[in-house]
Amino acid sequence: MSNEEKLTNTQQDEVLNDAPETVESDESISREVNEFLDSISDGGFDGESPDDFLNKLYGESFDNLTADFDSLLESLTNIDPDEEIQPELVDTEVKEESEASVKAVDNAEEEVEDIFSYSDNSVEDEPRKLFSEAVKEAIDAEEGIRPQEIQQEGNFTLSLDKIDDSGDNGLGEAIKTASATQTQKKPKSAQKPAVQQKKPAANAQKKPAKKKVKKSRFLPTKDDSVFEIFRKVLFLVSTAVIIVCLGIIGNIYLIQPYIETQRNSKIDELLDNPIDQNSLGDTQLPEGASYNLAQFYAANNDFYGYLSIPGTNMAMPVVQGKDNDKYLTRNFFGEKTKYGCPFVNYKNTYASLDYNTSIFGHNMEYDDLVFGELENYRTIDGFKKAPIIKLETMYAEHTFKIYAVFLADGAYDPSGYYFHYIFTQLKDEAECAEYIEQLDQRKFYSTGVDILPTDKLLTLSTCCYDFGTARLVVVGRLVREGESTDVDVTRATANSNPRYPDKYYSVKGIANPYKDAEKWVPNQ
Repeated sequence: MSNEEKLTNTQQDEVLNDAPETVESDESISREVNEFLDSISDGGFDGESPDDFLNKLYGESFDNLTADFDSLLESLTNIDPDEEIQPELVDTEVKEESEASVKAVDNAEEEVEDIFSYSDNSVEDEPRKLFSEAVKEAIDAEEGIRPQEIQQEGNFTLSLDKIDDSGDNGLGEAIKTASATQTQKKPKSAQKPAVQQKKPAANAQKKPAKKKVKKSRFLPTKDDSVFEIFRKVLFLVSTAVIIVCLGIIGNIYLIQPYIETQRNSKIDELLDNPIDQNSLGDTQLPEGASYNLAQFYAANNDFYGYLSIPGTNMAMPVVQGKDNDKYLTRNFFGEKTKYGCPFVNYKNTYASLDYNTSIFGHNMEYDDLVFGELENYRTIDGFKKAPIIKLETMYAEHTFKIYAVFLADGAYDPSGYYFHYIFTQLKDEAECAEYIEQLDQRKFYSTGVDILPTDKLLTLSTCCYDFGTARLVVVGRLVREGESTDVDVTRATANSNPRYPDKYYSVKGIANPYKDAEKWVPNQ
């Protein structure tokens, strides 16, 4: 059978057209294949039988294999089972061959695993998937459940018999059939992404699940139990109370002091801007008054004088109203405020000093505004820092040395325990001496400042918090004409047993040691 009989003229033209550069090579390969097939089909192997041919082809290899096997058997026969094998005596080549064998087995297992562990969504893994499917379908066919799609796999099967019968043309047809089968299989895998794309659409058709209404952690709801509703209401009420309390506290400790400080800045402006007669306009000063503080009088005709205590922050205008109530809740400019404005006892003389001139002012527990810094006089050290008081009016400038600091009761007590420290005049010097003696009993300490019945006094009174109606009182005596304003504070000494109001002892729970003492009443 010749090559010319195997290929027709038309087929030769097609081969030449498809691969013009490899025609001679293809003809040579085809000639050799056909000659080999002709020799087989004629029933001979160059004049030898098939058994002789195979013996000639593999005889030498078989002899070598038999010799190796005999040598190995002889080595095994000579091995003493009781002899200990030393690691250093093991043949290096045997170890290398053993390691190579193990590595080859591992590689083979990895390749088998790799064949069957493929991804359905990967185009590169398609051949592996087809092989795996073919194995699975072959198993299913043995069990009688082979699907209809398996029938198409028959077109992919090739055999040497078919190639022998059809020659080169049969080989080409078989390759085309295999390619066609593989091409038909690919769309099946390629359709999978489309199926996956339909899933979101299917999910989109589902009705959205109703969102579970989340219960409020703070507000009551209809699903809450009675206890839960009570708890939430209690929480809300408590929160509201806390907010209100914080607002009140912020107003007391922050807002009101700030507002009062801003108002005091207006007073500082007045102090820094004195005026003369031409600037008063229609305002008429009291008879005999000077213009040194006329700007305060022009701002408020109730202006009495300007009080200051060196060594403290106390410096403010003082007013005198028609009663002792107006300026309890109004500042110097007449504006409503809980700080009020320091005011002189409405019974005191305006143009001159009485024997006792009393000035009242507020003392807030949470700040030092108005008369708050008078609390420092409870101790000798506080006195030493500020031993004098100044009061300037439109008639004169006055300086007082602090003589006594004591605690009094602001509420009148008809039982006789009330100490009458608010008055303007005493009937004579003897009564003035009695009053000085009452001061000596009550003062916290002796300042070392001397006093005479003829000396004029200045009394500063403010509220304090030892008991409900407690008052802190500071008394100064007027610096005499020609006397120095300096005070020798080193002479101050503590009073070992000052006399307190009766309420003080009641609050402390101790007996009043002055219970039977003589009650003093001025102008009696």
